[in-house]
Amino acid sequence: MSKPDIVALDDASTYAYSSHISIEGTEIQIGDLLLVFDHDDEQSVNFFERVYGFNWPGAITHQINGPVPADIHEFEDLADDLANRRIAVAPEIEQASFFVDDDMVRTLSLYEYSHRDGQQPILIDEIRDPLSRTPSDQTVTLCTDGSGVIGELFEANPPSSKGEAEEIRAFLHSGGYDSYDLPESEQFQK
Repeated sequence: MSKPDIVALDDASTYAYSSHISIEGTEIQIGDLLLVFDHDDEQSVNFFERVYGFNWPGAITHQINGPVPADIHEFEDLADDLANRRIAVAPEIEQASFFVDDDMVRTLSLYEYSHRDGQQPILIDEIRDPLSRTPSDQTVTLCTDGSGVIGELFEANPPSSKGEAEEIRAFLHSGGYDSYDLPESEQFQK
């Protein structure tokens, strides 16, 4: 296989030092989510991998809730997988971290996967100790639309306090959601 066309799309001098690149026309940024599909079925996602960086041979990723903590997708293989729809890129729309209490930090990440039938929001919810970089709990939720994201954050896993509800509202507002569609923070007072 020939070397794919790779372009740095930020101010980096080369793609290995970049945070935003293009591989054969597909843009990928640090923080984006790779959806690794089952080889037999392009509708079934085997793994979700967050992009952590780029180096000379490929893209460095980390599996969300998976058995492999880190992986490198060589650019030649990644270009082939993207072209053959074995891997898709879901750009990160918004990410926010906040303290839930003195012993827990919550990180919410919102992605948007565009496919031939439309767009699908993907929500990743991570909980960790404030002194740790490794989450103690991670969940990936494929939502059908924006109301599914709101339902997941306010109904399925409701905030434990008004402060947490305000952080979630700010996260969704920054992610493009209209404040009028979001529940009021006051209903989550303790």
